[in-house]
Amino acid sequence: AGAAKARQKGDERKAHATLIVEAAASGGGRRRVPLLEGEVQAPGTPEAPSAKKIRELVELGDRLRFGVNSTKVDMPAAFSAYTQAWEQGSARGGAMVGEMMAHGLGTPPDLIGALALFNATAAMGEPAAQRNLAQMYAAGILLRENQAMAVLHYHFAAVAGDPVAQLAMGYRHMFGIGVIKNCQAAVEFYTPAVEMVVRDVQQYRPPPMMERYSLGSDTSKKGADVDEDVVDYYQYSAARGDASAQVALGQFHYFGARGIEHSYAEAVKWYEKAVEQGDGTAMGHLGNMYARGIHVEASNETALQHFRLGVDKGNSVAINGLGYMHMYGMGVEQSFAEAMKLFSRAAEQGNLDARFNLGALYVGGFGVAKDYAKALYYFTLAANRGHMLALYNLAMMHLHGFGTPKSCTNALTFLKSVAERGAWGTRLQDAYKLHQGGEVDLALLLYNEAAEMGYEVAQGNVAYLYDQERTTMTARRKHKALVSYQRSAQQGNVGAELKIGDYYFYGTGTGVNYRAAVAHYRAASEARNPQAMFDLGYMHEHGIGIARDLHLAKRFYDMAAETSQEAIWPVMLCRAKLWGVMVFQENVALLDAFAHKISVAYGPKYGIYLPSSEKWIPVVVREWDLVLMIFLAANLSLVLFFKGRFASARLQEYYA
Repeated sequence: AGAAKARQKGDERKAHATLIVEAAASGGGRRRVPLLEGEVQAPGTPEAPSAKKIRELVELGDRLRFGVNSTKVDMPAAFSAYTQAWEQGSARGGAMVGEMMAHGLGTPPDLIGALALFNATAAMGEPAAQRNLAQMYAAGILLRENQAMAVLHYHFAAVAGDPVAQLAMGYRHMFGIGVIKNCQAAVEFYTPAVEMVVRDVQQYRPPPMMERYSLGSDTSKKGADVDEDVVDYYQYSAARGDASAQVALGQFHYFGARGIEHSYAEAVKWYEKAVEQGDGTAMGHLGNMYARGIHVEASNETALQHFRLGVDKGNSVAINGLGYMHMYGMGVEQSFAEAMKLFSRAAEQGNLDARFNLGALYVGGFGVAKDYAKALYYFTLAANRGHMLALYNLAMMHLHGFGTPKSCTNALTFLKSVAERGAWGTRLQDAYKLHQGGEVDLALLLYNEAAEMGYEVAQGNVAYLYDQERTTMTARRKHKALVSYQRSAQQGNVGAELKIGDYYFYGTGTGVNYRAAVAHYRAASEARNPQAMFDLGYMHEHGIGIARDLHLAKRFYDMAAETSQEAIWPVMLCRAKLWGVMVFQENVALLDAFAHKISVAYGPKYGIYLPSSEKWIPVVVREWDLVLMIFLAANLSLVLFFKGRFASARLQEYYA
């Protein structure tokens, strides 16, 4: 029951059904219990043999390309399957061939050939082709940049159900990029993609873990190196029998994290090894896999056995799992009261699933009176640490005003967070690997796609690649870097704010605009960026784009030094220079006061008028070489004079 239908019919019961109120076991999954009576699906018409063959070829290509259903990834075979489907008239097959050609998957990269296929299959109404054309129009790759055409193709692809296009349109409406800024429209585009992500979690297909590396920071390479070191450490420790390391490896395999391939079989293997050593966390995780039948035969008895052993050890994962069993009467008598007790106990230990489950009990009124305020509280606790289903429920509660005032803005923020956890986010990791391997252009294509979907880190990385100008595709596109930095800054990237300030200061990719530079430096400085503080100090010192104020300059220099140890030495040099300038100005002011006093006292009577600094300083600057010679000559004369006096004094002492 969608929110739009609920508004039209005024049916609160159907709007309430958008909330997930079933309990979640560990790993984010939940038991599917429908809240409303399901609709009967009409029987389909018989499939023609040719259509069946085409569908099977496309499905085979998907399995081989994405590794679906434990199929080993084989890009050349996937390309062959898609090609056969295209040759038999499949528009989707042709679009997939184009994607693989564009990204060099199973075939050499060929953007021109890919564009031809996208044009041909888009004319046949294929959403994936329309989305790829939109991305090329938006980025100006092979096509003249045209945001209107990009929006047009994105819109048709999104309406046809393409989730990547739905994210792109949702993001554009969220920030008003090429379209009117409209929160409700953004929600409507994000919702189908979000529901797809949530559906995967409900069906025990956890989304891939995504490490988001920023290319422009030192932590990018370090982060990848740390991942490899961490995995090596855990593998070594697990092989030596360390139970906590075995559990960690099990989690890495379960979620496909830290660069380890997703494998339930490996997860079960490491959990079982840890269980043999009496690890409570492993008992909880293994119990969840038996309760849900993930890679093992579902067995309530075995699940309960593991949960109870884990509960005896006080483990929160096992405690939550046992509450899950009681909530649904799986192998035990159904008892919401017992479930509430166990969920509360696990939640006190910080278990996110238990916090979500408590919220679900209060939303559904299972064993307790419905209380949206308490549900909101528990969902917020879980969502603050990234629980996906809790984020989704918070979005629905803010959207419909359950337990909180209606807020489209808050709902949209939560929906975007959930949407960006879908499988399409793996573009970030694939792009990073390509970049590390020197394939800058191929990395740029993937980062561009992710940036169009609204991934902030991808926008920053696109800007970085254009800024570096390492390839023909990225050369002479500083204006594109500026646009990407601006989009990244809109989403809170402080480093992007700093770079925008630099671009305006130096006129890179745009005209010089010191006032705009000051505005962006100030925004970055308010976020405690030391470089921005230093830059503001410099601009205040020299009066660039802002009134000259040496005291404010010193304040910003001091703030930069207090914020970062690395800024101490540059700040010391600038403060020394600033001190010299301030001393010079004070002395000039004294000289002006003295000149004015002499001129007033002796000018009318004796014609003695001393010039002010406004007159003699320009002369000194203009004739600096002559002034320097006079200064040196005067100092040399003084030295010779005093040397003669000292020599004379010594001779007198000698003869005396």
